[in-house]
Amino acid sequence: MTRARRPRREGIRQPPGTRRAAATTPFHFGTRGGGPWRSTVRSPACRTAKSATAGGRSLRNTTAKDSGRAAGTPGRETLPSLTGARWVAAFLVFGLHFTAMQLGTDVGAREPAAVDRGMHSLFRTGFIGVSFFFILSGFVLTWSTPQDRPARHFWRRRFAKIYPVYVVATLLAVVLFYLSARIVPSRGAALAHAFMAQSWVPDQSYIFGLNPVMWSLSCEAFFYLCFPALLVPLSRASTRTLRLAAVACVVLTVVVPALAGRVLTLRTPEPAMVVSLDGFDNQFMYWFTYVFPPMRLTEFVLGMIIALLVRRNAWSGPGVPLALAVCAAGFVLNRELTPYLQRAAGMLIPFALLIAALASADLAGKRTPFGGPRMVFLGRISFCFYAVHMLFVLNTRDHLRPWLADLGLISRPDRALPVWANAGFFLGYLCAAALVAWILYRIVELPMMRIIRGGRSGRDHQGPGGPGRRSSERVAAASSEGS
Repeated sequence: MTRARRPRREGIRQPPGTRRAAATTPFHFGTRGGGPWRSTVRSPACRTAKSATAGGRSLRNTTAKDSGRAAGTPGRETLPSLTGARWVAAFLVFGLHFTAMQLGTDVGAREPAAVDRGMHSLFRTGFIGVSFFFILSGFVLTWSTPQDRPARHFWRRRFAKIYPVYVVATLLAVVLFYLSARIVPSRGAALAHAFMAQSWVPDQSYIFGLNPVMWSLSCEAFFYLCFPALLVPLSRASTRTLRLAAVACVVLTVVVPALAGRVLTLRTPEPAMVVSLDGFDNQFMYWFTYVFPPMRLTEFVLGMIIALLVRRNAWSGPGVPLALAVCAAGFVLNRELTPYLQRAAGMLIPFALLIAALASADLAGKRTPFGGPRMVFLGRISFCFYAVHMLFVLNTRDHLRPWLADLGLISRPDRALPVWANAGFFLGYLCAAALVAWILYRIVELPMMRIIRGGRSGRDHQGPGGPGRRSSERVAAASSEGS
């Protein structure tokens, strides 16, 4: 007896001569019926394993990573270089914060010592790592988000990814500040941090009052809220429209902050200053051009556009070597720009070129400096590293030299540390923060993603790590957390 052939699943087409080629899948962000949110985009066939039943037997068809690459199909497991590159961005932010301690200079000295000037020269624009995170977040979320899921599913997954670590790091900051300086956050600051709304308040005591780096997660929360509504029109747009939109993102990132200083005025009186304005005219301009979430949205949208262009094979940018050279040149030139341009606009194009080049190289199976297993591991813990590294700096900067003086390692608690000690503490802080980040990643990030997402933690998937690799860990490799 001849078994009836199961009809082909609607909406999935395989081009002749290819195996598991990219599929065309309907998606919707809204009710499960689709409704006005319904659209059609090219989505990776290797994204989700599909189960079919034939003759009473359950069959699972899972596309491997390599076959996805061979077909030119993007997928969750095919962009390791982007995961590894996240570590470099987090390292730049760490370097900026560590050099602010100026361990190589005597306390009260008018000018920093040569070693501190050198480190400051290298890391003084480390805040560009945040811009890289924003662009990368838009790219990876557009690339890896299943298009056939409702918006609430996307929001639940992002909540599971960032909020547990965010809460643990924030509570740790509260405890450490109380133990070290008997500082208790105000009710308003505590509520703003609890709801990830601190970046919406033009007051540094709210923005930087607890764990200073978490303001960028407040921006990311806004991006995630907007993502479903942004993805639908961008996915429907023509390639030409996407390219024009990318140009518009660059122009807006440059022009709007410049116009803001002429149109908007500072409220009076000015709130208490927590961090240096670093060249900005006042706190309001610092907040509006650097911290205010809608002002940073253009970077996220640019990342989304790049992902769509790469997916359509419509990206024609440089390869990885040239993109790295552009980033190096941009890093040098960006140091000479005005403060409001340094933080976003100066590196917007170089970072966009690099992210697209790394993604294209991964899809082509080429090696990159960021795609090795060590860099991928560091990239996976980079979110937790970003969340905790500042706590080491803030809670030890006023106590480190007195401790060393008590141990007899320096003559007085206001003396500078020798160059070798400065370098040693740089590595020590880096390793300590990375160790705590790995622990946080293992005991908070991964378990909470499994619990909140409701994902499987078993052995029903095989990835690059071989059988038994946890599915949530695989997802973490492809997810972008912003910083």
